[in-house]
This record gives sequence, structure tokens and C-alpha cells, in this order.
Amino acid sequence: MIDFKFAMSADSVSALTLHIGEEQTVVTRRSGDESEPPITLSMGSVTTGRHFKHHPPTEAEMENAIMLVEDELFRIRHAIMKGSTLATTDASVRDIARMAGVTGQPGLALTLTRDLVEQTFNRLAAIVQGRPASQDSIPTTAEFSATLLILREFMHHLNFASIDVRS
Repeated sequence: MIDFKFAMSADSVSALTLHIGEEQTVVTRRSGDESEPPITLSMGSVTTGRHFKHHPPTEAEMENAIMLVEDELFRIRHAIMKGSTLATTDASVRDIARMAGVTGQPGLALTLTRDLVEQTFNRLAAIVQGRPASQDSIPTTAEFSATLLILREFMHHLNFASIDVRS
């Protein structure tokens, strides 16, 4: 059991690393030279994607998955320090950044904003709501949809304005 009481002084800078795996999502926290035990959430690209029985998912399947992800995030909300920075090395999040139109120099971090994640999610939502998938290049697979959903909900509910996508 992880103790979610994560106290730091007001002048500390907390850095979080997000990893959306197939079976779970892991958040590691660091403040200065101090590391905290990782937080493991029981949601991943495959486990969440299993709730999508259709390709693309239906609106009801998407809503149910959103509720499950929100429940997991609600559980850890007090463990995340306000003002923390967020980063990832996940190739799947890099793919989302590229789908969102983020470009950069090879080997350098990309910055993916919450607004761009939301716009990308809205593209998927339009397909879920009936727009022909042929009108957009966004993938509609269960795993991509689940990863985008987890990232969107994480950034929205835990109040992250951006995520740095590192090589």
C-alpha cells in the first residue's frame, strides 16, 4: 500500500514521469534529489482498451472507460503536488504528439499541451460519434484510443498544462 501523503516545501519542484503501459500506468515522483515510491494505477492501454468491444469504440464504451479512468485518478489526486512538471518517454505518447501536429528536432523533447491533447481526443470523439474514420488520419484502435483517453484524463483531472515527451 502506498502512502499518498507526499509533503514538500512550497519552494520544491516536483517532477513526475508518466508511463502508460499495457496493463497499468505508473507515475514516478521526484523532488530535487528525493524520489518517492512509484504510484501504480490499474489502467493501461490494453486493460482499458478491453472495454472497447467495437472498432472504433461506441460512445457508451468511451463513457464507461472515462468513468473507470477518472475513478483511478481520483484515488491519487492528493499525491500529486500542484505545480509539478510532467514528462514521459512513451513512444505511444510521442505518437499522440505527432498526431496533434507537434514537431521537433530528432533526439529533443517535444512539448504536448493539454489543449492539443484535447483537440486530438475531440478528433477521436467525432469518429466515435459517427464521423467517417476515412476523414481523419487518427488511429481508432482500442489501444490507441485507451492511451489517448488515459493521457487526456490524467492531464485534465490532475491539472497538467503540458507533458514533455522525451526520447
